[in-house]
Amino acid sequence: MNWDYFNRGADDPSALPENHTSKSCVRVADFDKDGDSDLFVGGRCYPWNYPKAVSSILLRNDSKGGKAKFTDVTNSIAGSLKDIGMVCDAVWTDYNKDGWPDLLIAGEWMPLTILKNDHGKLVDATSVSGINDKSGWWSSIINGDFDNDGDDDYIVGNLGQNSFYKASDKDPVAVYANDFYKQGMIQCVMTLYLKEKPDGALKEFTANNRDDVIDQLPFIKKRFLTYSEFGKASFDKIFTAEELQHSIKYTANYLTSSFVRNNGNGSFNLEPLPGVAQFSAINAMIADDFHKDGNLDVCINTNDFGTDPANGRYDALNGLVLKGNGKGAFKPLTIMQSGIYTPGSGRGLAKLKSANGNYLVVASQNKGPLKVFQLKAP
Repeated sequence: MNWDYFNRGADDPSALPENHTSKSCVRVADFDKDGDSDLFVGGRCYPWNYPKAVSSILLRNDSKGGKAKFTDVTNSIAGSLKDIGMVCDAVWTDYNKDGWPDLLIAGEWMPLTILKNDHGKLVDATSVSGINDKSGWWSSIINGDFDNDGDDDYIVGNLGQNSFYKASDKDPVAVYANDFYKQGMIQCVMTLYLKEKPDGALKEFTANNRDDVIDQLPFIKKRFLTYSEFGKASFDKIFTAEELQHSIKYTANYLTSSFVRNNGNGSFNLEPLPGVAQFSAINAMIADDFHKDGNLDVCINTNDFGTDPANGRYDALNGLVLKGNGKGAFKPLTIMQSGIYTPGSGRGLAKLKSANGNYLVVASQNKGPLKVFQLKAP
């Protein structure tokens, strides 16, 4: 790879094209194999308009003569990134071993999205992946050959199975969003399936209580004057068909953090991670052979304190290490065994090398200290 020297003494506003949506991640790869580093920029959401889908962008590196220049080539090279959704993470990876870096994308209310690199053009291959019907709250993704068969597999973080929200193909979690007041700002309502009576069938109800719904949509107050009336009302009785006619609706039917096994033919299988890994949200991961046994392990940063107060924090994990067996299965280690302890609202993970050559893992926590761990191995 060729490297250009850039003057870091001053900002250059013209180096990047303008884009005003909020962003989630930037991932680097030479997608067109011309010898320089290009950028994928994941779009997160429009402010005040959750969960409206936003576009991600692909920036080609056209830098010359020491002057940084990136060109937005999304429309011509990766059209499927337009309004792709609320991206949380992504990884460049050659999943089909053809020598061209492909792109796997994780996001909310989305299936794991697979963009195949066809000689410099990204083509959506999600529909033939075998996992395109599993929409989740995918929050993080890493790649590695976890089953030692010569190709990249993946670990993907999700909400887990230890929350108020339960989802399945038959009974998904959903969000309905609409600009009910025609003011350019979206209001949204979450739903899930609950038993109408202790011995009754599952029906779709709002996930939030009467006060929270009325705070967003005061006109609901006149329809349900008591908490009891609202609590008994399934979702189809709260809104009229006309009110929901132009709503955005997204569903999630799979909230399990999983191992994604690469079958080697462009298709994949989702396999749940061990039960402990489902105790809380998984936000960031590092894959490496920490035990020097030839098998990839996974270090994980967990938890989320920025949740709806009615549901409480997702704080049941204090970080986690999964020891891989080289076949795609993992054994969770205790804190005493791993040494990893991140009790806060975990965010990112990074691996570094210290000045004396030691392996370091750095974990960030929202409104908490940055924690640094050193591997006890050469």
